[in-house]
Amino acid sequence: MRRNAILLSTIILLATDVIFAQREPLTPRTDVPFWVDHWSRSPVAVFGPQEEDFYRNMQVILFPWNDHEDPSNAGALDSNAQWLKDHPNVRFYVSGYASSRGDWLHNLSLSQRRADWVKQALMSRGIDESRIKVSSGWGELYPDCPENDDACWSKNQVVRFIYSPE
Repeated sequence: MRRNAILLSTIILLATDVIFAQREPLTPRTDVPFWVDHWSRSPVAVFGPQEEDFYRNMQVILFPWNDHEDPSNAGALDSNAQWLKDHPNVRFYVSGYASSRGDWLHNLSLSQRRADWVKQALMSRGIDESRIKVSSGWGELYPDCPENDDACWSKNQVVRFIYSPE
């Protein structure tokens, strides 16, 4: 019971960026879906300068449609690996996504394969597995772009990195 109370308190406190980021609350845009608005904003750094540096330097990894082993921007993966080597205390999550094109179950599996592939690629470039908290696939949830066309779908076929405090 006590563990649940602590967990609930933590979630409530972390859910409000006003308390930790010390800024005015963001007014959500009403002309676009929530997640489109969310991904268009710079991440709020709750844990300090190292987190700000992480989000400023880590790039998303883009994938072509229905692929999980050949990123469109392979240079970003090398750049991310180098930045992580230069910052050995940083821990993070790897989150894979897919477009809404196709079957949702296939997209969920594809996004997990993307996240796992990026995790393995970082490990092959010298990043210790213990630094990667979780690699997860989210399928077509949390889109960057809501439209149903090639330009939009390509924005949703990504792997993102999320900072984790130690």
